[in-house]
Parts: sequence; C-alpha cells; structure tokens
Amino acid sequence: MNNNETFALDGVTVLSVGHTLPGLYCMAMLRDLGASVIRVERPASDEGGSYPGMDEQFPVRSWSAGTDELRLNLKAEGGAAAFRRIARGVDVVLEGFRPGVMARLGLDYAALVRDNPGLIGLAITGYGQSGPDRAKAGHDINYLAESGVLALSGPPALPGVTFADGLAGLSAAMNILAALHKRSRTGRGAFIDCAIIDGPLSLMATEFEHHWLHHANRGQGATHLTGSHPWYGVHRTRDEKHVALGAVEPPFYRNLVTNLGRGDLSGQQFAEGSGRAALWRELSGEMSAKTRDELVTGCAGSESCLSPVLTTAEVLESPGTARMLAADTAGNAIVRTPVRLPPAAVTQGSDTEGVLRRFGFSEVEIKDLLGWV
Repeated sequence: MNNNETFALDGVTVLSVGHTLPGLYCMAMLRDLGASVIRVERPASDEGGSYPGMDEQFPVRSWSAGTDELRLNLKAEGGAAAFRRIARGVDVVLEGFRPGVMARLGLDYAALVRDNPGLIGLAITGYGQSGPDRAKAGHDINYLAESGVLALSGPPALPGVTFADGLAGLSAAMNILAALHKRSRTGRGAFIDCAIIDGPLSLMATEFEHHWLHHANRGQGATHLTGSHPWYGVHRTRDEKHVALGAVEPPFYRNLVTNLGRGDLSGQQFAEGSGRAALWRELSGEMSAKTRDELVTGCAGSESCLSPVLTTAEVLESPGTARMLAADTAGNAIVRTPVRLPPAAVTQGSDTEGVLRRFGFSEVEIKDLLGWV
C-alpha cells in the first residue's frame, strides 16, 4: 500500500451513532474510500447484543476495523455536549436510531446544522422518518417480507444473510457521496432520510410494473426467477450437495444439456405443460445421478452457467474470493467492501481519549467526561 496514495474521501470525517448492520456497512464503505470514521458506542457498562452470545455469533470486525471508537453516554448532558462539540468539526453525522430519538437527545440534524451549516446528516431507519410505519420495529426478514421479496421465494425461506440491511448500507453510502459532491458546489449540507425497506422495494420494480400492466400478482413458479423452469434453480446432487443452474439464454442451455450428454433435450428449453414437467424430471434426474463436483467438472469451461453451492469454508478457499479479502495493518483478516478504487489501509483506530484530544478537549475535560463513560 502506497502511504502517499490519495483516496476519494481523504479529509472527510464521519461521526456515526446508533449504528446497526446498515450503518456499519455504510461506515466500512466510507472507510475504504479513505474517510475518517468515528464510531460512537455506548459506555462499556452498557454493552451486549440482543440476546446472549449474539455478538460472538455475528462478529462485525471487518466493518468496524479501522474506525475510531468513542464511548459516550448521550443521555448525560456531558456526553451529549461532547457529541455536539465534535459534530461541529465533522462532515457527516450518520445515525441509526428510531425516528425522534436524536431529537429527544438534542442531537437531531436541525440542532447540529446550526453550528455546522455544511453538515450532512443521514438517518437509517426501518421505514423512514415519516409515514404510518415510522415507529415500527423491524429486522431484515420483515423488510423482505413487506416489500414482496419473500413471496417470490419458493417456498418462502430465510435468506441466510441480511440483504435488506446491505442494500441500506449501500444506499446510505451512495447518498452521502452525492451529498458531499453537491456540497462541494453549493457549500450547503443536507439531511437524508434512508429507510431500510426502500432497497428491496426498488428491486421489486419489474413485479410492480407487471402488476400495473396486468392487474395480477405473480407468485412462485410464474417466471424462471421463481422456479418455472428447471434450468434456473437449485438441484440436489447424488452426494447430498447442490448445484445452481442459471442457463437462461438458449446457447447456455444448449451447452448445459450437451455437457450432460442430453443433447436430445436441446429443443425443450421452453416446453409447456407436460413437456415442461418432463424436462423437470429429466434434468433433475441428471443432477441427482452425479456428485456436485462431477457436474461442475463436466461443465467446466463450457459456459453452461452451472455453479456449485459452496459452504463458507469452500468460498474462502475459492480463488475468486481473494479480491474481497484483505488484512488490517495488524495482520488480522477482514472482508473488504466492494469499493473498487484503491482502498485505504485499515489501521488501528483511536480510543475515546484519542478522539477527544483530536477535537481539542483538554485533559481536565477528558477526565471529567470519562466519569460519565
């Protein structure tokens, strides 16, 4: 890593508070782009996940590494005053509390922007700052359900990773970048209302448009994306593993059946009725007659769009994964965000005292403040 490299967000400071997974992912993207990120956490005496062992089950070091940790009790006037003082000298305040919490603390955007007119504020909530659901609690599975995504899964199932949260983090980072660009031309900051449900709703555009055109709901099996054809889906193999097929275009489908030794099925890709049912039986039979690795080897290099369904350990061993893996400056392995500009080094972040000193707090002030932390 060239220490003299110039990064996209050099000189930008982000103050984040109340962050859940979307906020953490957003912070990591901004960090990789070169921003300095200060992560406001609860006092050490008020730690813990949502249930026993949660923090151990879902470690987030890849996202929090390289950020500065500032522990403040925002319910105490000293902690809130310190937050306001630091916010005067940052570019972005990112927060993930429910609507109204920051206002009750006296830390909402309207209060902070008075002392920092160029400040960009972004709030990530489940359902947005306004509307009938603004105060409703939710998690990733709820946003996928209420946006219609789960109804298209066949059958509805747990996704395994938090797609809605990830989309919200990406959206937050994108909006912050846009607001920084606009500020460079106008000198003015902005407040951005980012709802987690917005991401999956935006990906439902084709389904919504189909509904408007035909006044009908499409469910499971209506299109190849929801299981209508065997050449797009997941199949069990002889060794109780799985392969995924995505042979949508006719050339890819022909390559697939040819490599399976079933060229007789070349003209059946879009068969209907009993013909489609027969194709399901034939292709499923071919998948179940071989091991996963036999199928992968047999289709290798042929553009058949056949992939092994990999375990976590297998993904980490895959050469294609290396582009997303890195290490911090202490040598600890981390997963990078999909920032494709040369990413900034992930260094050891400052602690509470270091952050306070950077923002001009005296030793006496720090000692007094640490009494509230």
